[in-house]
Amino acid sequence: MNEENKKDKVVAGVLAFVLGTLGAHHFYLGNGGTGILYLLFCWFPVTWIAAIVDGIQLLTRHQADFDRRYNPHLYMRQYEQKNITATPVNVADEIYKLDLLFRRGIITFEEFEKRKAKLLE
Repeated sequence: MNEENKKDKVVAGVLAFVLGTLGAHHFYLGNGGTGILYLLFCWFPVTWIAAIVDGIQLLTRHQADFDRRYNPHLYMRQYEQKNITATPVNVADEIYKLDLLFRRGIITFEEFEKRKAKLLE
């Protein structure tokens, strides 16, 4: 999939407010089954209320959450890029921080040794 297949949360939210009783936002987001249910029951006030709630949820949802659900190809690409460009861990600093936690009594000696061994792998 590429950038042309990207779903936009603003478009989905506006569709929910304007044509939500017909399930247009669900068809846009790829939820055809739910869209058909909205279409079949569009004359009931429940679908009107549900469409308004859907619109509010879509517009207020954080972009990363929206992408994780409706643009998984973009979300995974961003996640992979973050992992590739992540700064390497300074092992000595991390062991020093673990030692401070142990000295303050926050972690046990066994936990300190286990975490240290994991860092040294």
